[in-house]
Amino acid sequence: MNKLERFSLIAVFPFLLLSGCAQNQTSAQRHANHFIMATAEDSSGPNFRLNTADSARMTTPFFEQFWQQGKKDRDAGLTKKDIEQRIKYFQSEEFTNEVRGKSRFAGSDYNQDSSISSLWRREMSAAVSESYMDGYNGVK
Repeated sequence: MNKLERFSLIAVFPFLLLSGCAQNQTSAQRHANHFIMATAEDSSGPNFRLNTADSARMTTPFFEQFWQQGKKDRDAGLTKKDIEQRIKYFQSEEFTNEVRGKSRFAGSDYNQDSSISSLWRREMSAAVSESYMDGYNGVK
């Protein structure tokens, strides 16, 4: 084996190794993961630890519905102005006030009626808007 073959083998091996670790996620999964990670520190106290993997998995269908809506709006031929109005609505306080979540703790579900932080509002608006635009633009 000459030096060029050995160098090629050494150079290609890490790429093959890393490509096996890559996973494909849908737009909704990516935005759910990002939202949960960005708001994980915004938890309710020192005795509470958020299970980020389960939270992201349970949040994915919520973002999937906005991706589907973006796809439907593209297929319906909505204008750029209509899309901008929809995005503006997703970024409004009215929208984030309508989004009410549930928490699950010790096998019981709890409604989140407490005040919503500005970080949560900002991240929710961004994730919903980006999921919607991914659906509109056909990004999987």
